[in-house]
Amino acid sequence: MPITYVPQQNVQAIAGADTVPVEVRVEDLEPDEYDSFWDRANPFSDKLVRFQVKDAVDTVRGAAETELKARGFKIGSVGSLIVIQIERFAARKLIDGEFGFTATGRGYLSMRVEVQLQTGKVLFSKNVGAEGTPTDESAFSGKPATHVLGEYLTDALRGLFADPAFTAAILATRQQAPAKPSVQPVSPALSP
Repeated sequence: MPITYVPQQNVQAIAGADTVPVEVRVEDLEPDEYDSFWDRANPFSDKLVRFQVKDAVDTVRGAAETELKARGFKIGSVGSLIVIQIERFAARKLIDGEFGFTATGRGYLSMRVEVQLQTGKVLFSKNVGAEGTPTDESAFSGKPATHVLGEYLTDALRGLFADPAFTAAILATRQQAPAKPSVQPVSPALSP
C-alpha cells in the first residue's frame, strides 16, 4: 500500500549545509511476510490482515531527501552518505469478535540510520522509529493504516533531524572529504 509523506513545515536552513552534497541510500531489510510466534499462536490468526508499505525504499528516500533539501543540503553522490536500513515498516489489523465488527490495529516503523563518509567510516548511527499503541475500533472505520504509517515516518524523521548529532555528522563530512590531487605544471625538458 502506498503512503503519502507530509514534509515538516517552517524548517530553517542550516548554516553551511549548502556546501555539503548528501547521498541517501535506503535498503529494505524487511521479510516478505511477518510471521511471529504470537501471530501463529493466536487462534484468530486467519482474521489477521497485514499491510506492508508499497515502494518503501522510494518513500523513505524521498522523505529523507525532502527534509535534507529543506535544510539547505544538496543531493549528490559525493560527500556525506546517509544509509537507512528499513527493518520494519508495516501495519496489521486483527478482526475481532464473533461477527468481525471490531478490529485491533497496530503499526510499526523501525529504521537504522547512519551518516558515513564515502569511504564507509561511520560518523553517526541511531535506531529510529515508532510503534503505535494498539487501537480498538470498528472494523469499518478509524484511521487507515496508510495514514498512521505516514505519521510514523514524519515523526521518525522529525526526531532524527532534531538530534543535533545527526546534522553535525553530516556537516562534518565536508572536513573529512578527501583532498583533490594537486596538479603540478610540467616543465618542458631542457635540451642539451
